[in-house]
Amino acid sequence: MKTRILNFLALGFVASSTTFADFEPFPPTPPGQPYSNEVAHQALANYADLAWEMYSDSVREIIRFNMAIYAFRKDPGPETFEEAKRLWVQARKIYGRTEAFRFSETAIDELDLEIFINAWPVDESYIDYTRDDPNSGIINQPDRYPKLNSVSLPKLNEAGGEANIATGWHAIEFLLWGQDFNTKGPGQRSWTDYTTAPNADRRMTYLVTATEVLRFHLVAIADSWNPFNYDGTPGEFFLRRPSRIIRTVLRGLSALSGREIASERLATALRSRSQEDEHSCFSDTTHNDLVSNMEGIESILFGTFTSNSGKVIIDETGFYDLIATADSEIAESVRNQFHTAKKLISVIPTPFDQSIMAQEGGSEHQAIQAAVAALWEFVYTLSDAEEAMQLSVKGR
Repeated sequence: MKTRILNFLALGFVASSTTFADFEPFPPTPPGQPYSNEVAHQALANYADLAWEMYSDSVREIIRFNMAIYAFRKDPGPETFEEAKRLWVQARKIYGRTEAFRFSETAIDELDLEIFINAWPVDESYIDYTRDDPNSGIINQPDRYPKLNSVSLPKLNEAGGEANIATGWHAIEFLLWGQDFNTKGPGQRSWTDYTTAPNADRRMTYLVTATEVLRFHLVAIADSWNPFNYDGTPGEFFLRRPSRIIRTVLRGLSALSGREIASERLATALRSRSQEDEHSCFSDTTHNDLVSNMEGIESILFGTFTSNSGKVIIDETGFYDLIATADSEIAESVRNQFHTAKKLISVIPTPFDQSIMAQEGGSEHQAIQAAVAALWEFVYTLSDAEEAMQLSVKGR
């Protein structure tokens, strides 16, 4: 993998440097460029390796979850239903790390698959019955929605509005847990919804199909980073100017940390004090999402990845190392601010929905506010790193 990516990178670096010497594995750093070309080569090659390994890990977990759904279809009961939910939670945690590749002009963005995979919030009544309307949703309207298959569900996703989510993690989450009116835990959907309830057969078909569609989309993204896929996204991604790649990766980390986690997932929920603004609201596992997102950012920053099995797969050059070649003090600030934010995220009291609905000004609110502030400090420090590396200078 590294050989392939390094070849792409070398072409880009030679094209962007001031000399046109013969091909070199690591073109010399041109005069005036504050960061090292050699370390940039290593960090970007490792970035591709991380993407392949992290998405592959996610695919392995979604397959395990898919098999659990098949087991539930074959033998529906409380045990198989709980096992399916357990494996959804596990697969979701592993997927959460890959969100660090979002907002960076990578496959998840370029293939326009994000809306099919992780879109939220979900209008529950678009999919199935709700407490207020037992006849609502695609499942309970066979005349209007006669087909429930891998072609029709993606077409129904966001049809008529952004909240009309028909596929992805959160649609499946709702199908497994149902609406959450439980003050002390997640939603309480019964497994009998899939056996004796009205439209149980359609509900089962929907659940199985949505899980297969999610698996298909995750496989598509993973395959785009496959080292044996020579026509895949990494080739196109790395034919861009290297400085642009570095800038988009850093801005992607900033966007996930600031605009997405700090603003959308934390601050908005804290202001509204509504479960509807909680990311994984049906299963009460939003805390897992937050922790996993930070683990993904950590992998890209420091070049490391440990698989779900506990095996250290990658321990190479990260973007922290690249930033350090331009300004070691700013690099240390990036490291310190990240670890501060990661720690504060990890200590937000769980479940998250109880924290946002707790007494305003109380310890739960203060914990979320501290995490938000730390995330924005991390974002500002990444901006300082971009400036120190002169990534916004014309021609870089």
